[in-house]
Amino acid sequence: MHLRTSLFFLLAAALALGAPVHAQKQGTTSRTLESSGEQREFLLHIPRRYKQAAKKAPVPLVVMLHGRTGSGRVASSPYYGWKQLADKEDFVVVFPTALGKPTSWKGAWRGKPTEDSVFLAELIDLLQDELKIDPDRVFMTGHSSGGFMSFSFAATHGDKVAAIAPVAGLAVSRGKPAMPVSLISFHGMEDDVVPYDKSPWGTPNAPESAALFAKHNACGPVARTELKKGLVHLDLWEDGDAGTEVALYSIEGGGHGWPRGGRKSVAATALIWEFFKAHPRKRAAAGEAASSGRSKKAKSRKN
Repeated sequence: MHLRTSLFFLLAAALALGAPVHAQKQGTTSRTLESSGEQREFLLHIPRRYKQAAKKAPVPLVVMLHGRTGSGRVASSPYYGWKQLADKEDFVVVFPTALGKPTSWKGAWRGKPTEDSVFLAELIDLLQDELKIDPDRVFMTGHSSGGFMSFSFAATHGDKVAAIAPVAGLAVSRGKPAMPVSLISFHGMEDDVVPYDKSPWGTPNAPESAALFAKHNACGPVARTELKKGLVHLDLWEDGDAGTEVALYSIEGGGHGWPRGGRKSVAATALIWEFFKAHPRKRAAAGEAASSGRSKKAKSRKN
């Protein structure tokens, strides 16, 4: 009885302070969040050294979105390597699951938020409430359907993410993010599921999707670098608003899978994380850029 009483008072104290008792547990836990009347599932991975890192400064958050027919558990597998990298680099990573049979993310094809984008925004808010997350270092990546959703989420909730990293995904609309958002994208040039240079859905293709975000961010002209003896083409747009950049890795002979390195490809997960580290949101500059964009729009309407 004495032990039960002690545990009860510890639990009551934690709740009174607004600190969820499960939030600080290291490792991977399965969670749910009610959103738009649905119980949404996600896996949350807190790195081994989270407490030590969080004492020094708020930590980054990476949202990793699975592809069509997948799940948060699939996205958390060693194939993608995000849990292993999170433990090494001391960031939090979350793996939400889409709805549907088969599962698939619902992007904002009409330019308006969907129940999925609302869920992802609420998930980010929840983790910022529970954990010591840096709001200027929240990032999103995804494969295939998750890549489409990464593009979409930036367009509808650009204030929530500093940078996105779609793999085998395309911009679902031409909507401009509310704030500048950096982009690193990967696409196999022989992808037979999401074609590289011709979109069957009427969206921009892979090069056009990257160029669209470069335009949104007011980046400078594109510069190309050849990698892997010319088998990988890196197009880079620099000097965007609020320090943003856009990078597109086009992989000769690459298919629909997640690029994992080797002689003919690049290791997407490691490159994405290095890009994320280099592109936190510069909030003051982002606000100025957004304000400047609104002023230009108003001036255009007036003229």
